[in-house]
Amino acid sequence: GQRHNLKTVQVINFDGTMINVPTQFKGLTVEEARKRVLTALDIDELRRGEENIEHQVGHCYKCGTVIEPLVKEQWFVKMRGLADRAIAAIQNSDVTFTPANKGSVVINYLKDIKDWNISRQIPWGIPIPMFQSQDNLDDWRFDRRVDQKQIVVDGTTYRREEDTLDTWFSSNQWPYITTDYLAKGDLSRFYPTAVMETAGDILFVWVARMIMMGLYRTDKVPFRHVYLHGLVLDEKGVKMSKSKGNVINPMEYVSEYGSDALRMGVISSRSAAQPQAFNTGKVVAARNFCNKLWNIARYIEASVADETPAAEPIPQSLADHWILSQLNEAQQQVEKQLESYHFAEAAETIYHVVWDDVADWFVEVSKVEQNINMNAYVLDAILRLSHPFAPFVTETIWQALPWHDTILAGEAWIKPAKYDDIAAGQFGRLKNLVSEARYVMSELPGNKRYGMLYMDDSLVADNAELIQKLARVKSVEHVDQARGLRLAASGRDAWLDLDDDTLYEHQTNLEKRLANVRQQVKTLEARLANENYIAKAPAHLVEETRRQLAEEQALIKRLQTELQVIARS
Repeated sequence: GQRHNLKTVQVINFDGTMINVPTQFKGLTVEEARKRVLTALDIDELRRGEENIEHQVGHCYKCGTVIEPLVKEQWFVKMRGLADRAIAAIQNSDVTFTPANKGSVVINYLKDIKDWNISRQIPWGIPIPMFQSQDNLDDWRFDRRVDQKQIVVDGTTYRREEDTLDTWFSSNQWPYITTDYLAKGDLSRFYPTAVMETAGDILFVWVARMIMMGLYRTDKVPFRHVYLHGLVLDEKGVKMSKSKGNVINPMEYVSEYGSDALRMGVISSRSAAQPQAFNTGKVVAARNFCNKLWNIARYIEASVADETPAAEPIPQSLADHWILSQLNEAQQQVEKQLESYHFAEAAETIYHVVWDDVADWFVEVSKVEQNINMNAYVLDAILRLSHPFAPFVTETIWQALPWHDTILAGEAWIKPAKYDDIAAGQFGRLKNLVSEARYVMSELPGNKRYGMLYMDDSLVADNAELIQKLARVKSVEHVDQARGLRLAASGRDAWLDLDDDTLYEHQTNLEKRLANVRQQVKTLEARLANENYIAKAPAHLVEETRRQLAEEQALIKRLQTELQVIARS
């Protein structure tokens, strides 16, 4: 109608019946009028045919009734001037975004913004503080007495506007209202705030409008940075909805796995502004991580017993220096990751330093080379590191430790500790040797324990007892002439003491396994090349297939390397 400059006519009354239409249709409901119009067209032989057309029809979210368009006077806010100020603020980096490209997305939205209809025809909400004269319908006045339906000013009676404000109109004032900035209240020092965290689906209706309104009322942006999280979808990658019945009840997962496990499970493998399917497997992995913290704490608390550990670490062994280097590196990585809002990566860093470095290596070494001061320090360090991600289990452990009388939430963040680079590097080389020996022996036939042989290697000689226990070999012996299978990947002059028959059988098994793995890789590659699988399979299954393919490809390289070592032995 506007395109052809037609007069705007209201044809549906506020009671849902037809008005301003030919007499035969007046007073009918919309549905009745549609049927009567079709009948009238048929009588005059004006209907040329029927065609089914699919289009979107709005429905009431409560009762399901079709929403009909109704012409009505509304209240609007002129947006052009507000939008231009917001665009300038974003272009000047007064407000930044994670992901960074969302700044451009908001700018594009603001460039094309239309005037904002802020009035709603609903009985609940914040009243519009405007009153209309009963005698002169063009006479409107602003007044704060919205709790009254009528007011009298200078002998004239004014009736309050019945419409209420769009909820986003009040929400976009949230930053300076909650901080009482306009009245310079006690909380006004928190305006502008540092970071606004919210979902990407309300970037325009809330974030962009908060920026505009903040600049209009305070001449300041309401926040310096915006972090957008992705939506948590159901396990099939579909947005959760009560009507679909696919809403995941978090309390059920808290009851089964614990709140820390749910917290870390939701964080795991997520990127800013990227919706991602909920994965129970991630929650289970996080639960196992929390259990690992408990097990480490039980062991170390028992090792410390009634002693009072030193406040600062006192490294003695190679492993002591190495674990300090790992903790320092983890601390630095986590700080950088948190500062750049890479929360999933920070959780992953903590997971690996606790599980791979502390549990798998440091704790095992400490059973051979005991240092209670280091034990206590390492436990305290991983509790501090893990606390932002698993606050309840870490707090419980901390308060249960006899050498603490504080709460972990009030403690300082982990600080870098001094260690010897050379000693840390030496343990790293020992670790590589032990890992290689464990792996190769797990591949050997017969499930036997073999001896380790070495030639002129002072690092192995000085740590023979530790290597024997960590690698679970029969013995560690010095020889003048090498024999058996060399542990080439470790870079040491060390061998596993195998006879020729065992070596041949091992080679044959590796060749068969390599053939099987190559076939498995072909199967996985074909599955991922199938567009139907990528489009229709649950997101977590596609992710699992990609992970499995990467593991199998890495195994091929490992098997090829082992066969090359055997060929040179």
